[in-house]
Amino acid sequence: MDPEGRRDLPNEDQELLLRHLGIDDPVAWENAWKVTGVVETTSHIWPDGARSDWLWSLGLPILTEVQRHQGQRWLMGLSALPGCGKTSFGRWLEAAAAHLGLSLQVVSIDDFYFSATELDRSMRGNPWGVPRALPGSHELDLLNTTIQCWKAGKDVRHPLFDKALRQGRGDRSGWRICSADVLVLEGWFVGIKPVGDNVSVPETTCGLTPPLTDQEQAARRLVQRALRNYIPVWNQIDSLWQLLTLEWTSPQIWKLQQEQQMKRDRGTGLSPAALHGFIRMISSAIPEQSFRRIEADVCLEVDPERRLRHLRVRS
Repeated sequence: MDPEGRRDLPNEDQELLLRHLGIDDPVAWENAWKVTGVVETTSHIWPDGARSDWLWSLGLPILTEVQRHQGQRWLMGLSALPGCGKTSFGRWLEAAAAHLGLSLQVVSIDDFYFSATELDRSMRGNPWGVPRALPGSHELDLLNTTIQCWKAGKDVRHPLFDKALRQGRGDRSGWRICSADVLVLEGWFVGIKPVGDNVSVPETTCGLTPPLTDQEQAARRLVQRALRNYIPVWNQIDSLWQLLTLEWTSPQIWKLQQEQQMKRDRGTGLSPAALHGFIRMISSAIPEQSFRRIEADVCLEVDPERRLRHLRVRS
């Protein structure tokens, strides 16, 4: 990444974000970050082609919020569809925080997938044939208890999940200690709530070919019921940031790129048929309207090339 490279986000959007964070002088704010050395020290962590907006309009603003909550247990949520770049961004966040001496740790909701046997049972029969990722594939009692104990000031252990195991179906691969002041919980449907008891689940989705089958529509309704069980987790989030796709076809492109990268890095991944099912699941399991209704404190809109195009904050 070139920190001085072109920025796509409008200046007025950047100023709105900084005002939301209590920053009145954007130039002084940027200069203060430059003298820390974190910009140069961590620039190699960003993936090739990453735009400078990810640094100035996402990374450093989040670290600005992290600075304010040192010494207390503060849970941040980061919601973004698969392949958007949130995993790479999480690695940068942890490295940048370590450079600055900030107490921060990134945890993926994916780390709380059930272990292999229960995971397979929970995903059995879904019309997309996916081995994980659907609401209902996570050990929510463990996730809730872990967050509650951590917020109470205790050091906790959370599981780690390796997606490359079992020929790309994934399995737990160990445990990690969490004692950080600020925890960032990231995931593709973090913050998503059911459409509501008095609202029917849409039976179509934008740009999906062929259209939803009867089996997919039935699975969609099951997903809505599963999402109710995640609300206690979402209610513990103190600040929620969202990367929202501008085009509903973007996750299909991003997930394909992500899987290709895993095969280059790890030599394994999903089969072509499984990858096709995964991509269709992303496009159809949760109505796209639900992603636009997330109650995010900060929402950044992302185009298919992962450029940040627009920003809004919750008043």
